[in-house]
Amino acid sequence: MEWLYMTDCYLREFDAKVVGVKGNEVYLDRSAFYPGGGGQPCDTGVLRFGDNIARVVDMKGEAHIIDGPAPKIGDDVRGVIDWERRYKIMRTHTALHIVAGVAYQNYGVKITGNKLYEGYARVDLSFERMSKELAQKIIDESNEVVRRDIPIKIYFITKEEFKNRPELMRVAPHLYEKYDNIRIVDIVGFDVQADGGTHVKSTAEVGKIFLEKYESKCRVHKRIYIRLSEI
Repeated sequence: MEWLYMTDCYLREFDAKVVGVKGNEVYLDRSAFYPGGGGQPCDTGVLRFGDNIARVVDMKGEAHIIDGPAPKIGDDVRGVIDWERRYKIMRTHTALHIVAGVAYQNYGVKITGNKLYEGYARVDLSFERMSKELAQKIIDESNEVVRRDIPIKIYFITKEEFKNRPELMRVAPHLYEKYDNIRIVDIVGFDVQADGGTHVKSTAEVGKIFLEKYESKCRVHKRIYIRLSEI
């Protein structure tokens, strides 16, 4: 499977060939649908083939879960991403990188978990103490990064290069072992880390970040909820 979003997060439509069908599961030789993972939900959209349209309602690994007529193995299909939904998720994912970057660089704490949706998200940080004032300060500083309109680059490095740059590892190292090349998301001059999700090209595309609330989950586990402005 060739995952097209890995090199082009802005690809809205793509052509592919059906290589497998199992009930409502359709397998393609290439896809721009994000399959989900890392706290980011999967993409939805449609597959068009002949005069037929099947909605892609979920993803399970490489399987496109459809609602509608199923294509046959060997059929050519055109995949169309639900772009409005995807773009909100891209903005939200980048917003989380910004908030996590501010927390790490300005306060020395790391992200311990996250979950993102369309225009809102939560991020867990390793603060021992949290207050409304501190949470708001983090968001204010994050919005400064947004206003700076920093370019965001996506590229790949070898596993050997990655092992020599421990600052890129934001999750357990063994999770990267299956990859020969590691995908890097670089908010240039601000934050750089290994990441497999979809992102915007500039921090300005995120829009304004708002603090919704914060929670203290345990002694070293503080949760901040954010939402984004409409664009």
